[in-house]
Amino acid sequence: MNAAMKSENVFKVVPIIAKDETTVIEFLLKFFIRDEPINAAVELMKEKNVIKNLKNFLFGLFNNGLAFKAVSPNGDLMGVVLNNLTYRIDGEKNNEIEEETKDDTKFNIITAFLDKVEREVDVFQKYPNVDRLIDIKIIAVDKSFRGQGVCKALIDKTIELALENECPMVYIECSSYFSAKAAERLGFECIYTLYFRDYLDENDEVVFKTPPPHDSSKVYVLHL
Repeated sequence: MNAAMKSENVFKVVPIIAKDETTVIEFLLKFFIRDEPINAAVELMKEKNVIKNLKNFLFGLFNNGLAFKAVSPNGDLMGVVLNNLTYRIDGEKNNEIEEETKDDTKFNIITAFLDKVEREVDVFQKYPNVDRLIDIKIIAVDKSFRGQGVCKALIDKTIELALENECPMVYIECSSYFSAKAAERLGFECIYTLYFRDYLDENDEVVFKTPPPHDSSKVYVLHL
């Protein structure tokens, strides 16, 4: 029996604190930046300033009290979830921001896509009775520990945080087929789909040439 199997169902979910930042960044480089389909499609790991850009993207998510990690009994980092508390006013401001011309870097290609999805979903317009929600920005699990309930435990903690903060909804965008299926198994409802074949650059070329079964980015919500 390997170490991963021995750790099944005995891990704990604890807050991520400031001193965890370097470890979490290294974890995300290995199990999120490298593995996530759209990141892999543009070879984001080859970006010269990938660590700097990742830190900028994650700014504020380590010390907002909404970031958690799953840890095995011997201290192995098994998975992380980074959440954000988003208010209606934040969503309205984001929708007012026009698309900016950015450098054609791999990271900006990703963020431009994410921004487009968020604008088109327009979740607060879709749900006028929702004034705040928990947005799952990143969830990642070590390959060695997948299939052991780590993802579910991290999402359960996120749901707990949403209830504590009186949020009636949890929101997540999934660009991976497998994360989308996980969301569905946990009762999330799909409210938006953008197929990668329909997302083209200025030359009408598909931007994210992802391997099957990863064919789309989907947004899911869970009503609490």
